[in-house]
Amino acid sequence: MMKKIRYSLPQDNELLTGRLVSHKMLFSREVLTGVLQIFDEVAVRGDEAVRSCTQKFDGTTLDELNLTEDYVDQCIASLTPALRAAVEHAIRNVREVNLTLLPQSWERQIRPGTIVGEKVRPLDRVGIWIPARKGPLVSTSIMLVAAAKAAGVPNIVVGMPPLKDGTADSGTVAAAKLAGADQFVIGNGVAVIAGFAQGTESIPEVDGIFGPGPGGIAAAMSVAMTYGKKSALGIGPTESAIMADETADPRQTAYDLINEAEHGPDSTSILVTTSVDLATQVEMLLSQCIEEVEGVRQTYLKQVFGPEGKGAIVVAPDIEQACEFINGFAPEHLMIVCEEEQEKRVLELVRHAGEILIGGSTPFSAANYGIGITAVLPTNHFAKAFSGVTSKDMVKVSTIGRLEPEALQSLYPIIQEMGVYEHLPCHVKVAEIRVMGAAE
Repeated sequence: MMKKIRYSLPQDNELLTGRLVSHKMLFSREVLTGVLQIFDEVAVRGDEAVRSCTQKFDGTTLDELNLTEDYVDQCIASLTPALRAAVEHAIRNVREVNLTLLPQSWERQIRPGTIVGEKVRPLDRVGIWIPARKGPLVSTSIMLVAAAKAAGVPNIVVGMPPLKDGTADSGTVAAAKLAGADQFVIGNGVAVIAGFAQGTESIPEVDGIFGPGPGGIAAAMSVAMTYGKKSALGIGPTESAIMADETADPRQTAYDLINEAEHGPDSTSILVTTSVDLATQVEMLLSQCIEEVEGVRQTYLKQVFGPEGKGAIVVAPDIEQACEFINGFAPEHLMIVCEEEQEKRVLELVRHAGEILIGGSTPFSAANYGIGITAVLPTNHFAKAFSGVTSKDMVKVSTIGRLEPEALQSLYPIIQEMGVYEHLPCHVKVAEIRVMGAAE
């Protein structure tokens, strides 16, 4: 383990690029082809195709795709008082943030007689995919369902992979229900998303589909958009970067490195620093911290920081080159732990990150669970162009325009000239009859 996880810029650029080469591709053409086939199967065979895919890819036989209300109630009842209190507190925080972010309808007169604006309306129905193969994701269900609820979506359907006994993780179901979910379906992820896109006997067709997952799920979200469904692209396996200087605490930083890495072997976790001393200390402590972790999570961590993993410590000669690396990597989660002036400089230089957590008291887990900001964020360089999933994704906007007669008259020369040039006489005529009629 950890034969080579420390790299120096710029001399180790090639080696570092090789270690992170898979980071540039969220899914392959082969995966996309398989996803398209599943969409076609679901279109023809509906529920039966979903059950078949679940048996084939998840190894679970399902009689029903919907969870009953009694089962959902049992899931809520199974929560310990302490966990339920934590879940409800997190829901309040996420809702508060998403209500703050939610765009509002507006109208404004921008010229005499000309009013423009936007009408914001929630999507009628959304499908939320909550992956759970590597463990329950209560936090993800809260963030996505509460965002949809804050946006005013009247019908929220949650899809989840089944447990081996044909049920679903009780804590994740309970959290989603408490956050506002209306219906639950279980099954293979790609097949359920195909159901959301097209509708089956048990899975309703929705208008927006959101949720993280590996390459196959990301590909399915992309395909769903070709069916006219709103989605967020590039929400793949988790990744994080820490930008730290010599003021950062080495032990805390080592734990920050394993925070997101413990999600799974396909996680990416990188420390970027200008301090050789910090890099040396963190590298020494990392093995110790990993050994303190038990079970499958330790296995994941050893894979992430092993020869084939995407964990790394990067030493840059200056803050500019450190930030240049971060912008090229475009991390899903970025944590900045620097002294005040350095912190300001990093914030000026960093252009690409899904989220930016500032200061040593803002660890990734606080954002994942408690702050209320979204942790469902773009990965695999997608943060260069995309943002995290919030209530803003759960609404759509209709632009508004209103003209008084005199305003239309002032626009008539534009309509006339452009309509004639584009050979669209009726475009001109509808304005002409109004303008001329008003003049009579």
